[in-house]
Amino acid sequence: MKKIIVLSVLICSLFMVSPIINAQTDTKPKKEKKAKTTNADKAAKDAEKEEKKKVKDAKKSEAKVKDAEKEAKKKAKDAAKAEKEAEKTKTVTTADSKKDSKTKLTAEEKAAKKAERDAKKADKAVDSKKVADKNPTVKPEPTKVIKKVDKATEKAAAGDDKVFGKDDKGRTIYEGPRGGRYYINSNGNKTYVKKN
Repeated sequence: MKKIIVLSVLICSLFMVSPIINAQTDTKPKKEKKAKTTNADKAAKDAEKEEKKKVKDAKKSEAKVKDAEKEAKKKAKDAAKAEKEAEKTKTVTTADSKKDSKTKLTAEEKAAKKAERDAKKADKAVDSKKVADKNPTVKPEPTKVIKKVDKATEKAAAGDDKVFGKDDKGRTIYEGPRGGRYYINSNGNKTYVKKN
């Protein structure tokens, strides 16, 4: 019984829904017929098109002028940059030459300062040795001070002999005319070295 009632309800609902669906499909808007265009309308449309073309052409010509101005400005900027770079390179080269002269002076000054420091260290070593001697329990090892020969003395002693190389202590080794190898000691004399 329940099945019959359900089926009857479904059938009734189908008949009720189908006219609604049909009504919706029948309500399509009808196409309206276009009104015939007259010659006056055509002439007005043509005039509008021509005006639009003139406006577009004017805009294009303005854009071309703007592009030309932009290019001119860009070229001017590039030229200004090139001038600045040229000036920078000029100043850099002059600055480099000034730096070279400064470094030469500072190298000489550094050598003088280093010599002063070495002299002070030697003085301190002598002073500390005197203090240590007063205390009998502390006996420091004697410090060796290596004296270096100045270049003029070394060159005078070596003469025209060839430079062979340097030894472990950083002394320049020369080779004499008969093949003997030597270095210039702190007194400016030749000290021969055995060949290895």
